[in-house]
Amino acid sequence: MSTHPLFIDNIAFAKKNERLTGSLTLANCPRLSELAQANSSKNPAEVVIDYVLEGKTDSVGQHLLYLSLTTNLTTTCQRCLSPMPLKLKLNYNYMIADIDADDVEDSDDVDLQEPSQTMDLIALIEDEIIMAMPIAPIHEEDCGEIVTQSGEKPNPFAALKGLIKP
Repeated sequence: MSTHPLFIDNIAFAKKNERLTGSLTLANCPRLSELAQANSSKNPAEVVIDYVLEGKTDSVGQHLLYLSLTTNLTTTCQRCLSPMPLKLKLNYNYMIADIDADDVEDSDDVDLQEPSQTMDLIALIEDEIIMAMPIAPIHEEDCGEIVTQSGEKPNPFAALKGLIKP
């Protein structure tokens, strides 16, 4: 597992059709670790992020990167406030181009990456996972007991509702 920054020359990587596979831990990703550790009893070194990065040059000479990520994080359900597993399997397509963002039409198929001889792969992986995490995660099935936030009090008149005759 990598414990140091991982930099690549993204143009050369794509030109050579290289492939890079590896694993990181939350210890390698301090911002992601901060988000995930508040909700997990696991040691940051136990949470693994598997990645595959492939470079290609297409028939018209465009340099492309394909990134696949897989990880199992723990987050907090915003409904019941209990820990909740979050499995992520993500795929990204990048075109390496030195183009002004105003000159390019928005596309859901490809994201732009600037040409760089020192592209930080760990920072890219961390950014993509953080952006893919839900803002307010909730369990897909029924949650456990719903916890009230501090300051919230049950309605004192709720018991009287049962006394009303239909």
